[in-house]
Amino acid sequence: MWTCPTCTQSFLRTHQSHSCLDKTEADFLRGKSDVTVGLYHHFLAQYRTIGDFKIHPAKTMISLAKNTRFCSVHQFGRNFLDVCLPLDRVYDQTLCFHKIGHLGDRLINHFVRFYDKEDLNEEVLHYMRLAYALDAVKGRK
Repeated sequence: MWTCPTCTQSFLRTHQSHSCLDKTEADFLRGKSDVTVGLYHHFLAQYRTIGDFKIHPAKTMISLAKNTRFCSVHQFGRNFLDVCLPLDRVYDQTLCFHKIGHLGDRLINHFVRFYDKEDLNEEVLHYMRLAYALDAVKGRK
């Protein structure tokens, strides 16, 4: 593990490229609707039932990380939250993902959009657990 001396974020690769404190969590939440901020906090609370993580704001997203980044909030809409879960294979036999796309040769990004707290249901929690579990596997490599 390498730790950036400027921002103290930990990475698997030495001198890994990152935004290094360019943005804060407050920057992303500033000016957002109460609905969106509520969805964001509900999402984090649900992920905390799965396991511990750190929040890493970057230029265009907020990532959640344990050993590596296992999830990211990509868009704070007026009345929704768009989240990306990188998984090790395509899960296209579900209605919870509105977009699926490859990320390099190992992981596939699965995007889910929340309009209501109820959208974060047991099916979505299942995929959140899978993304979190993959972080542990990546962290051992």
